[in-house]
Amino acid sequence: MISVVIPSYNSAHTISDCLDSLKSQTYSGDVEIMVVDSSADGSAEMVATRYPDVQLIPLTRKTDPGTARNIGIGKAKGDIVAFIDADCVAAPDWLTRMAAAHESSYAAVGGIVKNSPKSDNLVGRAGYLAEFRDFLPGMERQEVMHIPTCNISYKNLVFSEYGLFDGKFYPQEDLLFNHRLYQRGEKILLDPDIQVWHRHRTRLRDFLCHQHRIGVATSRVLRRIPLEGSFLAKRPLLAGCAAPLITLVKFARTIRVFSTYEPGFIKERPMALLLFVLGLASWAIGLVESACPKEAKSFGTKEL
Repeated sequence: MISVVIPSYNSAHTISDCLDSLKSQTYSGDVEIMVVDSSADGSAEMVATRYPDVQLIPLTRKTDPGTARNIGIGKAKGDIVAFIDADCVAAPDWLTRMAAAHESSYAAVGGIVKNSPKSDNLVGRAGYLAEFRDFLPGMERQEVMHIPTCNISYKNLVFSEYGLFDGKFYPQEDLLFNHRLYQRGEKILLDPDIQVWHRHRTRLRDFLCHQHRIGVATSRVLRRIPLEGSFLAKRPLLAGCAAPLITLVKFARTIRVFSTYEPGFIKERPMALLLFVLGLASWAIGLVESACPKEAKSFGTKEL
């Protein structure tokens, strides 16, 4: 059996597409779909009415995605636990390919992320540029250190052995968890044939706020694990001075990767680059703010 866990918060306008894609899978084995919902927009009522065979787990307060996934993991009966976000749509063979890849010894298997046509305005494209350059169509099947939880699955035994997601680090709790696996010698497979379409934020304010949130969380994660940038994250003054250079490097790398794997994406809507630059600036501000000890101490008490 495969258990599919979907964290949901105010997803009434997206989750139907997600669940419809899961109900249309070619996979012939047993599947349980769980929606862990903490919405205030009627998402839970809609899921309960339209998808009675989906296991709805309602929560009484706003809950970060990592904690919501942990709740789903605790109830999952499948040997494989797959994760997708409420704003994503899975390819029809998503579960079939997940199951096939898990016949190997890989602890985790995931795939690429495509830009959803439903969020294909300039802001949505900027969001895609900002978050998914390492998970583009055309990339090779390879072992990686990380795949985001909008398109990844784990053998269920992984959670018994290595623990769960740490919701305090949203939206980088998956990066922290996957690095834990990597440190313990487990392997993660990126299979480009395992595909989802991600619907991005389409309002500029929402996009910039989210990039700032990612910057804050990235700094906190980098102080915990030895990845590129850890040296700066632990030195607030140096991080502040290096912020423009960090932003420039990230911009250049993103352009290079997209030019290699998705060259038409930028050429079709070059104005999206301007919004991407704004997003990078917001990300860098969050990174630097979180590097300051006072900010780092207070972040854990803020509502996610």
